[in-house]
Amino acid sequence: MVAYAALYTIQVVFGILYADALPSSDVYRVFNYLTAAGILVSVAVAWCRKRGCGVVGADPDHHLDVPAGFYVTLGLAIWFFTLWFRRLALADGEPVPDPDTVIWFFVSALIPMVLGANGALLWRSARP
Repeated sequence: MVAYAALYTIQVVFGILYADALPSSDVYRVFNYLTAAGILVSVAVAWCRKRGCGVVGADPDHHLDVPAGFYVTLGLAIWFFTLWFRRLALADGEPVPDPDTVIWFFVSALIPMVLGANGALLWRSARP
């Protein structure tokens, strides 16, 4: 998830530089499925952390970061899946509505942060 977050960030920031050779719509067509899987894993990790399942560091000294991480992850999941399903429902060649485009910018900024943070938590919890 950490590597994917880095790859996603590279696409978001530098994708315009190679858009002629590799259209971003083709890249995101693949990325969206990987992002959906990563978000589902992130929601599960955040939920377990919030519930204190012992999967990833449930430190009693962190009263704010655990629920904040859960709700940010949940908010990202709601935004992403709503926008993605709406985009899948568009007919070929139909433009994406402007409000959806604006929200996609927020989602594109949150995806690497949330997936990277939850991936790092999983990585740390896997170490003995």
